[in-house]
Amino acid sequence: MIYHFLVHTVDLARGKLMDKLVTKDVFSRKEKDAIKKLKKSDSKEDCLVRMLREKSAAEFESFLATLSETGQQSVADVVRQALHTVGQTGQNPLRTIYGESSSSNWQLLLD
Repeated sequence: MIYHFLVHTVDLARGKLMDKLVTKDVFSRKEKDAIKKLKKSDSKEDCLVRMLREKSAAEFESFLATLSETGQQSVADVVRQALHTVGQTGQNPLRTIYGESSSSNWQLLLD
């Protein structure tokens, strides 16, 4: 549920979200470039959320903080409230739901 919510609500163009995520070391420049190469906006958001699956709980929290800083506070608030409700605070819910995969389709974009 959080996965789909983020794919449909995160606005990558707003507040230079990807640039800030790279600055905070949540995403690498290579990951940012892989997302940027995609043509369709919804593909970019999907790729972003898929990449988030591989991030630590601290990196996920930094992602939520960066959403707030880029004018997407309501998106971060909804995710935090959902995590609080189901008792998953302090975790990366995308990792918990989908597991830690050793290879992802998005990694092909990085080659």
